[in-house]
Amino acid sequence: MGYKILDKIKAYNKSFDEKKAEGALDLIRNSGVETVEEHPSYVDIIDSLIPLRPDGDTLIAALLHRVYENDLVDEQIIEDVCGSGVLGILSGVKKLESLVYVENDRASQVENLRKMILVMARDLRVILVALTCRLYKMRNLKDFMTKDEIRSYSAETLNLYVPVCARLGIYTFKSKLEDLAFRYLFSEDYKDIDEQLEKLRSDCKLSIAFIKERLEDFLEARGIRAEVSGRIKNRYSIYRKLKRKALSSIGELDDIFAMRIVLPAKKNDNGGEITDHLYAALGLVHGEWRPVSRRFKDYLAVPKPNGYRSLHTVVLGIAPKDMDQPVEIQIRDFEMHRESEYGIASHWFYKESKGGNFDAHSQADLIRGLEGIRSEFDLDYDVLKEVEIDLFKDRIFVLTPRGEVKELGAEANVVDFAYSVHTDIGNKCVMAKVNGKIVPLDHELRNNDVVEIITKKDAKPKLRWLSMVKTSQARTKIKSWFSSQNKENNVKEGRNLLNAQLERIGKSKLTQNYSVLKNYSKRALTLSLRESLVEEVGSGAKMASDIIRKIYPYRKSVIDKVVRSRRGKKFVSLSEQTLSEDQILVGGESGLPLKIASCCKPKFMNKIVGYVTRGQTITIHKQSCPMLESLESERIIFADWKGTTKTRRKYLVGINIKAMTRIGLMSDITSTISNFDILIRDVSIKRARNGVSEEFFLLEFDELDVFDRLMDKIENIKGVLKVVKDDRTKTRERKA
Repeated sequence: MGYKILDKIKAYNKSFDEKKAEGALDLIRNSGVETVEEHPSYVDIIDSLIPLRPDGDTLIAALLHRVYENDLVDEQIIEDVCGSGVLGILSGVKKLESLVYVENDRASQVENLRKMILVMARDLRVILVALTCRLYKMRNLKDFMTKDEIRSYSAETLNLYVPVCARLGIYTFKSKLEDLAFRYLFSEDYKDIDEQLEKLRSDCKLSIAFIKERLEDFLEARGIRAEVSGRIKNRYSIYRKLKRKALSSIGELDDIFAMRIVLPAKKNDNGGEITDHLYAALGLVHGEWRPVSRRFKDYLAVPKPNGYRSLHTVVLGIAPKDMDQPVEIQIRDFEMHRESEYGIASHWFYKESKGGNFDAHSQADLIRGLEGIRSEFDLDYDVLKEVEIDLFKDRIFVLTPRGEVKELGAEANVVDFAYSVHTDIGNKCVMAKVNGKIVPLDHELRNNDVVEIITKKDAKPKLRWLSMVKTSQARTKIKSWFSSQNKENNVKEGRNLLNAQLERIGKSKLTQNYSVLKNYSKRALTLSLRESLVEEVGSGAKMASDIIRKIYPYRKSVIDKVVRSRRGKKFVSLSEQTLSEDQILVGGESGLPLKIASCCKPKFMNKIVGYVTRGQTITIHKQSCPMLESLESERIIFADWKGTTKTRRKYLVGINIKAMTRIGLMSDITSTISNFDILIRDVSIKRARNGVSEEFFLLEFDELDVFDRLMDKIENIKGVLKVVKDDRTKTRERKA
C-alpha cells in the first residue's frame, strides 16, 4: 500500500510481517487517527527505534503504545491481531509508566527501580519501547501536560531513566533525554549554556571540519581506511562539567567537542576480536601530534562498567592555529562504535518464534547493566539476585580476557570454561585466573566473571576431571582424549585407578584376572569383558569410583558406625512444588511463608538456612550455597527440618592421610574438611623419621555422596601422598 511507516520498516527489516503491521495500523485508525501512516508522532517513534535494530513485535508495540496506554483498544483484540508477544511488551511498558515517581522519597525510588529491573529483565524489548515513547513525550511535553506535571515527568526522566540508559550503555537516548529534562528543570541554566554554545558553534564546526579532513588525509596516506567524525558535547554534560570545575564560561573548557576514528572490526581465525590495528592507529596519531599524557584512557584493556570500549587520547597541535587547543580523539572499531551508541541493544538477537530471546553476549551485558543500575542507586544485592536466580538459574555467562562471552550451565567451573574456548585449551590447562586472582580448576564460575586459562605445552587431561566438570561438552572432549590413547595404556591406567579406589576403602587390589569384577552389576563377566571394563575406566568412559561402588556399596564398606539413627516418621525428598510451611522450622518457628531456592535446590536432610527477602518471604538455601556470600549476612537465619534435630542419621568414617610434613599442612586439611561441612570427631598424628606423617581423622558425615569428592580434595593438597579409609575406630571399640 506504500505507507511511509511501513516503507521505513521494510527497508530496515526484510522479513517484517507486513500483514500483522497493517492489522496494527487498522487498530490505530479505528481509534481515530486516520493519517497514521504519515502522522508525525508515529513517524518520530519509528525513526528513533529503527537504529536499535528491534524485531517486528517491538516495532508494532511501539506503534500501538498510545492507543493501548489510553485504553482505546481491547487487550484481547491486540493479542488476536498482533500476537501475545506484542501484548506482553505493551503490558511491560504500561507497568513502567504506571510507577509513581516522588522526588526526595528514597523508599519510593528504590521500589520503582526494583520493579523496573524485574520488568526489563523479563523482556528487554520493554525498555526499548519505553525509552522511545518517553523521548517522544519529552519533545512534546507542552502539548499534553501542566507545568507541575512537566516538572515531575522531567525529574523522573533525569533521575531515573537517564542513569538507566547510561548503565545499559544506550548513550544515544541518554544525551537526548537529559538535554530535554535539563531544559525543563533548569531553564535559566539551559538558556545560558545554549546561548554560549550558539556563539561558539560556528567556530567548533569549522574546527571539526578542519580536523576531520586533516585526520582523513593523514590516515589515508598511511593506507588506513577509517571513518572520521566529530561531535559537540551535549548541553547537560557541558553544564555538569562547568559545575564540577566551578567555571562559568564554556570558553574555559578545552573539550567542548571530540573527534572519532572508527576502523573496521577484525577477527582472528577462531573468531576472536583483534585490537592491534586500533593501538597502531593510536601510535600513529601520537607520533604526529603531541599527546597530553594524563588524558589517555584505555577502555579496551579496562572497559567501563557498562561495557563501553574505546581508546581516548588528547593531543595538541591538530586544531586550526587560531583555535589551537587540546583535542580529544576516540579510536574504536565499528562494533565498538555501535556498542557505544546503543549499548546492550547492540547485541540483541531476537527469535520471532520465542520473542524476547537474546544471545549470550546480551545476557552478560544485561547482568553487567543491572549490576551497574544497582550500584548507581545503591540498591541491595538481593534486588539483582532475584533477577539472576529467576531468569538465569540454568545458565551463567562469563567472559574471556578479550571480552568474548561464553554461555555455560549453572555450576560450571574453570575446566568447563577452558573446553568451551577450545579443545586444546581444555586439554592443556593447568591453572586459571578469575577476575585477576588465581583459582583451582574446580572453582565454580559466576555470572560476568572474567576467566583467563593458563596452559602448559606438555599438560594432559586428568581422569578426575570427569567427575568434576558440569557440562556435557567438556565431559565428551575429555573422554575423547582418553579414548584416543592406546589400549595397553588405557588398561594400565584403568588398573591403577581401580586399585587406588580399592585401596581408598581398604580393599585388596585387583588380581591378574580381575576376579573382583567377576560379578559386576548383577551379571557374570568373562575375563575379556572384565578387561574391557578396566580399559573403559582407563579411557575415561567410566568412572573408577562408580565401578567400585557397585561392587562394594559405601554404606557397607566405608561406614565405621551409624550414630543417632533416624526414628519414627518416614520423610521423602522435598521440592518447591511439595514444600509445606509446616515441614521446616525457621528460627524455631513453623508455618512461615517459605520457598525453596532454585540456585542450590536443597533436599530433605541437607543442612539449610533461611534468607529473609524484601518481600518478607523466607528463601531456604543449603548452608553451602555460594549465593549466600553475596547476600546480607544479618538477614540469614537458622533453619532446620521439623522433627529431625534429634533423629538425624550420621555416618562415622575414619581416614588415614600420609603426607610430607610442612607448616600449614594440618590447617589445609582441616579447612578442606570443614568446607564440606563435615564434623571432625577425633584426630591423631604419627610422625615418621623420613618427614612423612600419618594423620588419622574420624569424620562424621551427613551424606556419603561427598566421600569421594572429599578424598579427591585432600589428595590434591600440597604434600599429601595418599588418603585411605582407616578401620582404627572399630579396633578401638573392640579393645574398649
